[in-house]
Amino acid sequence: MEKPARYKPAIQEYITSTVSPVIAVTSSEDAEELCRVNHIPSFADFIKPFGNMIESRITVRDWQGLPNALDNFSVRFKPIDKLDEPNHEAVMRLVQERVRENGEGPIEEIKDRNSISEAYLKTLVDDITPWYSKFKHTLLSLRGITEHETFDHPVAVMIVISSSNPDPISTIMQLYNPSSPTFSIDKPYVDTNILRYYVILHDPQRTTIEQSTAVFESLKRTFGLHCFLLKINSRKSEEDRSEDEIRAIWDGLAESTQMQSELQSIPATDTTAGHTRSSSISSYKPLPSYPFEKEEKEKKESIQVIEYGRYLTKSDVDQVKLMVKEFIVQSMLPFMERNIQHWNEQVASVRRGLTGRLFGAGRRLFGTTNRSPSPQSVQTISVQGPNVPVGSNTLTIYPFAAPEAQMRKLADFSFMLRDYKFALTIYDTVRRDYATEKAYKYHAGTQEMLGICQLMINQPLANKADVDRNFELAVQQYIGRCRSPFHATRTTLIYYELLKARKMWKDIPTALVRMTGEDSDLRSGLFLEQAAHSFLRINKPMVRKYGFHLVMAGHRYGKANQRIHAYRCYKMASFVLDDNQWSVAKNHIQFALGRQAYHLGRLEDAITYFSNVLTDTKQSPQQQLTHIKEFLFIYQNYTTQMNINPLKESFPNLSLPVIEDSGIQVTLSNVHSNTSHNEEWAEMELELLEENIARGYIASSKKAMAVKQQDDHRVVCAVGEPAIVHLELFNPLQISISLSQVILGCKYSESIDSRNTDVDSDELMPEGTQVEDSDMYMFDHYELQKYEDITLEAMEKRMVNLAIIPRHQGTIQITGVHYILNGLVHTFKVFHKKGKRLNKTKEEMMSVVYSDDRSLDLLVTSPMPLLDLTFHNVPETILSGEVVQTVLEINNKGNKGLRALRLKSSHPSFICVGNPEEMDKHIYEDNPNQSSNMQMNNQLFDSTVVSIPLPAKKGEEHSNENGVIIPGQATLVPLWIRGDRIGKHTMKFLFSYQSDEDNAIIAHRTLRYTVTVQVLPSLKISAFTRPSATAVNEYVLGIEIENLQTLANFDLTQLTAVSPVWEVMPLSIDMTSSEDVEAKTNLPPRQTTFAYYKIRKAVISDTSCPEAWTSNCLSNLLHKSDDNGSTSIPPPIQLNISQLSFRENSVPYDAVPLKTFALNSRMQWRQGNLETQFPNILHERYNDLFTLYNSGDIDITLYWDIPQLKRYGHHYIIGVNLGVQQNPFQGEINVANKGNTRTMFEATAKERMSLINNLTRHRSLKDESPIKLMVYAPDRVVHDFNQKGLLKVGIRISFRNCSWNKSCKYALDLLPWSDGKVSQKNSKSSINIYPFHWAGSTVLTGFLKPDEETTLEGYAHFQIAGVYDINRWKLTVRTDDNEDGDIYIHQPGLPHLVNVINAA
Repeated sequence: MEKPARYKPAIQEYITSTVSPVIAVTSSEDAEELCRVNHIPSFADFIKPFGNMIESRITVRDWQGLPNALDNFSVRFKPIDKLDEPNHEAVMRLVQERVRENGEGPIEEIKDRNSISEAYLKTLVDDITPWYSKFKHTLLSLRGITEHETFDHPVAVMIVISSSNPDPISTIMQLYNPSSPTFSIDKPYVDTNILRYYVILHDPQRTTIEQSTAVFESLKRTFGLHCFLLKINSRKSEEDRSEDEIRAIWDGLAESTQMQSELQSIPATDTTAGHTRSSSISSYKPLPSYPFEKEEKEKKESIQVIEYGRYLTKSDVDQVKLMVKEFIVQSMLPFMERNIQHWNEQVASVRRGLTGRLFGAGRRLFGTTNRSPSPQSVQTISVQGPNVPVGSNTLTIYPFAAPEAQMRKLADFSFMLRDYKFALTIYDTVRRDYATEKAYKYHAGTQEMLGICQLMINQPLANKADVDRNFELAVQQYIGRCRSPFHATRTTLIYYELLKARKMWKDIPTALVRMTGEDSDLRSGLFLEQAAHSFLRINKPMVRKYGFHLVMAGHRYGKANQRIHAYRCYKMASFVLDDNQWSVAKNHIQFALGRQAYHLGRLEDAITYFSNVLTDTKQSPQQQLTHIKEFLFIYQNYTTQMNINPLKESFPNLSLPVIEDSGIQVTLSNVHSNTSHNEEWAEMELELLEENIARGYIASSKKAMAVKQQDDHRVVCAVGEPAIVHLELFNPLQISISLSQVILGCKYSESIDSRNTDVDSDELMPEGTQVEDSDMYMFDHYELQKYEDITLEAMEKRMVNLAIIPRHQGTIQITGVHYILNGLVHTFKVFHKKGKRLNKTKEEMMSVVYSDDRSLDLLVTSPMPLLDLTFHNVPETILSGEVVQTVLEINNKGNKGLRALRLKSSHPSFICVGNPEEMDKHIYEDNPNQSSNMQMNNQLFDSTVVSIPLPAKKGEEHSNENGVIIPGQATLVPLWIRGDRIGKHTMKFLFSYQSDEDNAIIAHRTLRYTVTVQVLPSLKISAFTRPSATAVNEYVLGIEIENLQTLANFDLTQLTAVSPVWEVMPLSIDMTSSEDVEAKTNLPPRQTTFAYYKIRKAVISDTSCPEAWTSNCLSNLLHKSDDNGSTSIPPPIQLNISQLSFRENSVPYDAVPLKTFALNSRMQWRQGNLETQFPNILHERYNDLFTLYNSGDIDITLYWDIPQLKRYGHHYIIGVNLGVQQNPFQGEINVANKGNTRTMFEATAKERMSLINNLTRHRSLKDESPIKLMVYAPDRVVHDFNQKGLLKVGIRISFRNCSWNKSCKYALDLLPWSDGKVSQKNSKSSINIYPFHWAGSTVLTGFLKPDEETTLEGYAHFQIAGVYDINRWKLTVRTDDNEDGDIYIHQPGLPHLVNVINAA
């Protein structure tokens, strides 16, 4: 809770003035006549304003006799016959009219905390809501005598007669006679023994001053000193008329008189029907925006005619003021002080003491229940009247002489004299008695006064919870026990005003919402609106609660027929809840605003609000149908009133049906579906453009034009070529809607560089000339397609394709779509499509900024070719490795020849494009002329881009990439698909082509196409290699093949190995035995086969050494300048083709499309391997640095078929490298002199060092020992140790330097036998039982050049027979001749056993 601010006197004075002492006024007819001469109806009306005009301070004495000075003290003068409490229902009716008259108010546009202005916070809430001020003033001013409080009981009576009265004494006795049966305040709970004050009115025109003085003196002798002689001028001459400030004293008299007359004219039983959401509006009648304006003007004119106090002078007014002050100071206040002293001593002191408490307890416990009413006890009387609750005819009261009633009056007198602390004590004392006697209304009144006293005391609150509890109990008892919501409303009003004065804004909503029951919609609306404003004035404004309370206030205002106030509350709430996250609340507000605006006669606003709720999906179908009907009904009324054609004029921003701008696409007539993911396609288009420029298919001068064409995302369309606009129409409702006359809105410009222009949503329905026998309509620069009728069922989404055919070159901007909803409302839906979000600069990152979108613009060029494609025979599923031929049908539907057809694919290892002449070719047919060697280009290439052969030109025999397809011609091209990887694959095909005539606007055209293929498992292949145990630099290849199919039987037909230096030979398969071959190459379902093969050096090996070329290129990259831009090409490589045919036919390696599949698979693997090893090198540099094959690479292909299904395929084992692992860069890296050279990495030293670290520290790039070693020894030796003695066995050791560039020094140590006590690193313990010894030199050294081989011999001596491990050696290798070369240590990993047998 906020710390309360210091109390403001203005609120305190207002509260005290509403409960100030009441002076009953009774006057004779002659006195009334004197007032009427001055245009004042009665003396009570004459003196009433002077009760608030007491000048200077008034000193009163409290219950202890201590003086207390009061400022702005006031009293209330009331006619004695109008002291009764007014009809509560009539008061609320009067309040309703007053609130309606003050309907116009400011509409604060508050959306969040930042939009709360200082001006708003500085403005008083009463000034923001003047209708509430009227409500508050009316409710607090219309008070009367009640049984449970004495604020409106008269403290004194002022008896007024004229000095011309013939019998003044008798008249006075008749004017106030409590004994008379017709006495107006004869009520048992009202004390009539009050102060009587006598006033003699002297009119100089009727009596002399002497006569008036004589009457006055006689009166004083009879009734005492409480008398006053007052002069009132009634001169009828026109001279010396009263001044304006005198007449202004009675400015409120007309309003008061009118209020009283209205109260009397309102029937007590009259009620007003509330407005509900389901009320029909079909009987609409235009309502003025301010219905009481004329009536109010007439009232003001009538008020201005009356001249109050017509003949009074300033001295007369001063006399009245003097009289009132004398009355208060000399008569009324002493009377009240004496009563306070008396009641305190005689009643309150006794009841506060112990004796009084015991007496009260004894009376409650032992007293009889059927005691007769007495002045000293609570009574029940019969009552009737408009304020009596329905069903009740009795009233519980305390007679005015009862102690409880006297204590209540004591507290009320103290409160009126502003002794709040003493009043608080008395209220708290008497409250207990009321609770004991179950006098609920009395108890509620004291609870109310307890809270008021606590807040009126000008000091911080000790306990705020106690104050709220007092008011809460008072309100609950007023409503529940007493059934008096009028008094509960008054209590809440005072509580709210006092909290507002203390700035306790956080506690106000709880107090106000407490009084928002169903008994009064007007009161609930007023309190909810005040609560809403309170939420904005706390320390941390609660804007959302402000909005929700305004919605509730608007709802209650609407039920109370306060349409102006309901409209205002809903309007202010709409600013807060204008968010898609609050869709239900937002739609409710829009609907309510539409209803209120309609009933206020604001048709234009009404149709706008109703249009906003047309897409409300949270409502039932019946309610949605009601929304549409009401919208159409109001729109018809509006168009009739405005005299416009609803089928031609556009209703802007109609939200039905829903059209997502982001999903709108413009394509050519040849575009196929499933081409989403525009970013991926855009990247492919840019890569294809770069490749076409690099290969010379597109001139480099057109690169800028092509890039611009791609960046602005405009669709390029030729004259006379149809373009299609794809719109998705969504009906979010649960009812069907109909659309008619659906046609595009377009703007044409002759310039090809025109930018997006502002589009007016009020465009008229376009009218064109219908083309014969079609749905196309001709306009000046284009033709448009029109749909006559579209019906969207409930929740239906429908893609609508609207065609546009350009007729002139330039630019056509597609701005929106026209349609007519349900045959009554024409609207033009403007397209607002956003471009890509900008995220380059800091400002763009900090805010949401989008680029301009031009995808809805058509760039119209001169006639061009138009490519249309169709894939035939594409299977939905294929097996892994299976090859299937499909047919690509290419059509030119344009007006020019088509050439330079290029294809970029996302899955290059899956496809191969052939020549038309190779259609239906059996690719696995036998080719006995297959060569075992093949030379090919060893340069990396872009496997994703290929040229498609087109029909040959005149003079050419075969189709080629330079061919041309003339307009209207079609050609068929074979395209093979191979299941390279298991899974579902969506292959993207991007085609680019050009016109056979140069076009100055565009460089080329593209077409997107997708094909989806499911690849199923077929064979699972696992392979491994290990060094051979029989020869140096030979390997054993093991291949395990598992058939994953459950029905198909696979036949392995051939194994092909391709390598620059290796060849493959069978080991486990006897190629001469057809039975063995059949057994090991036939795979039944779910079976596995295993085979071994030998890999050895080929007889004819490649000598191009691609490793040397790569090392040289990397050296240039690090050390040499790239200024000249020249790049070298790797030398061609010689490939050895090893074929092991398991069937009669031999599958050719270089046949189409087998060679293409092999090279594409090789390229895909190679590129992935380079990306892993060299992440710091750009892909564009791979071609200049690396080769397709290295010397030690070998690729293996396994061909298979399924004879019973006639399906064929093959699998690859790519990337088997059996050479010595060496870093591809074999040069020197001089880090110290890196600043002396200028390279591509010179932009930052960090990039160059990153590449150096990659080359020197990457795990996969570490050098291995270039030496490979093999030990040769007999496995079994028979020797007669008894006859021959020691056995000497020769051991041969072969060395080979497998490096392509490094020379090596080696040192072979033949190690002695060990007994196993000393363990050797990286070697297993010896299995010898008896030792053997090396003979001769045990250290052998030598030098090997690259690719050189040598053999050394040693001798082992054995003493006895046994099994010996002769792998007892250590080889040390040092590369190069200098001391900085790398050193490698070789030790045996496996034992080499020799079995020595004794011949004896």
